[in-house]
Amino acid sequence: MKVFFSSFAEPLALGLSTGTWCAMYCVPVLLPFLLGRDESGYKKNSLLIAFFLLGRLAAYGAIGFALSRLGLLAMEYFDPVLARRLSSGAYLVCGIVLASGIYAGRCASCKTALSPDSAVQTGSRRPGFPTEFESNLNPRRNALAAAALLIGGGDRRVSFLSGMSVGFHICPAFWTAAFRSAASPSAAGGVLYFSLFYIGTLPFFLPLAGVPFASARRESLRRIARTTQLLIGAYFIIFAGFIPLAFGR
Repeated sequence: MKVFFSSFAEPLALGLSTGTWCAMYCVPVLLPFLLGRDESGYKKNSLLIAFFLLGRLAAYGAIGFALSRLGLLAMEYFDPVLARRLSSGAYLVCGIVLASGIYAGRCASCKTALSPDSAVQTGSRRPGFPTEFESNLNPRRNALAAAALLIGGGDRRVSFLSGMSVGFHICPAFWTAAFRSAASPSAAGGVLYFSLFYIGTLPFFLPLAGVPFASARRESLRRIARTTQLLIGAYFIIFAGFIPLAFGR
């Protein structure tokens, strides 16, 4: 009974009881993005949520690996200054991803910015660009458009990268789960503990599956969502990312 509680019930309960922290960080990023999509079918909506959650899980895995390599999971204390700087960097990256997604999504303007006579030679194309832009993409003539396409040129990419960036916020719930995972007697037990904690946080994302109900055939709502995404991206870049990193505020 004790093994069942410590191995299964405890991590699930930890995820369920602290999942609101995850929702507080993730929903303001994910909801405007989902509402602003042109195609808002249930299948695509679920796929984008899955990519977002996969990115978040990848960030957790990277942080857990780095902390364990540094030996920080052997301590019950994590430098709050380092945590704040990591969060500010995550905000900065998240803002860039969100803003790039909007810019790349409006790449009728990208097509205009990328002049027709700027065809890229086959050997100089960068990987990862949407195929419709490959024929006239010239990063030298429009570095901003090229960067936006590289970062935000695809809903799945934006979803995964934004999920990964918000995953780099070391919140108390994550730190508790990471520490408890490291304290497990075996590596498999630690992975199981953290996986169950992560599963416990997922029910808070279920309401997002209903986004297609709200966005279907409502262009005005999509415009508001896109504007909100752009404003959130700008706020993350300037006030939550750049200023704290540059001036330590």
